[in-house]
Amino acid sequence: MTKRMRLADLERERSRARGARRLLPWAVASAIAAGLLVGTAGAGWRGGVAVAGVGLLFAAFAAAASVARCPSCGAPLRRESDRPAPGGRPGPADPVREQHCARCGARFD
Repeated sequence: MTKRMRLADLERERSRARGARRLLPWAVASAIAAGLLVGTAGAGWRGGVAVAGVGLLFAAFAAAASVARCPSCGAPLRRESDRPAPGGRPGPADPVREQHCARCGARFD
């Protein structure tokens, strides 16, 4: 028997993934900037590379978190091609969204 999930659970997961995708450019830019700042301000280039490496590890974590996953089983969901209507609710002109998970079969109502 397939588990029924609320459509709000799916929208919350997609919103979380969208937020993580928006964080990626900032994370990469700040890691590089911090590495340059530490490298020029006194710790030497090895220290700058170490700081930039730690920042890029955070960016890699944000990249992994930017994939929307099924709230039931954790399988990756297809990426949305367009943004939701204002207010976060699908409008009448929005395309039909995903109605079930391809892996576990959970339906989103």
